[in-house]
Amino acid sequence: MTGLHPVPPAAFEPGAPYINFHWHSPEPARIANTAIQADVSLQRFTTMPVTHYFDVKRVCHGCQRPFLFFAAEQKHWYEELGFSIEADCNRCVPCRKQQQGIARQRESYQRLFHIEHRTPEENLEMAECCLALIEASVFDRRQTERVRMLIRSVPEKARQALMQRVLELERETSPGGAAR
Repeated sequence: MTGLHPVPPAAFEPGAPYINFHWHSPEPARIANTAIQADVSLQRFTTMPVTHYFDVKRVCHGCQRPFLFFAAEQKHWYEELGFSIEADCNRCVPCRKQQQGIARQRESYQRLFHIEHRTPEENLEMAECCLALIEASVFDRRQTERVRMLIRSVPEKARQALMQRVLELERETSPGGAAR
């Protein structure tokens, strides 16, 4: 049920229902009449259970755009996924997806980096991961030399597309080009 607008009592009143809102949703950030009831028995790692979730206004730390952390999404985070009630959402969905993609690229790169004798296909995957991490500004653009080295063991057809990306990155950082 949504559309609730519970109001906590101003002071402790014996027999009054316990109402507690999340610390990250102060009155100005809450959107009125959007509250949903929480199931406090499903909240983990909390000393002060939250009784209601509100849609809350946020500004993304990644792109600086405003977004809403929906009450239903909070309920999912804290009750189904088991996130600590102290966790807060500070990135919009597109920025979270981008961060997750970067994390997957890093994991793949790390896994491939530790393979002593990689196949050409693994070198291709590693080169693609490295390029993606350079493009996301995780790796320095000087890592294009590592990509060139990896590409040398890749079949010609796949090599051409990767070399085009390497050349574009190098042009952007050349003395006449503008670095990002």
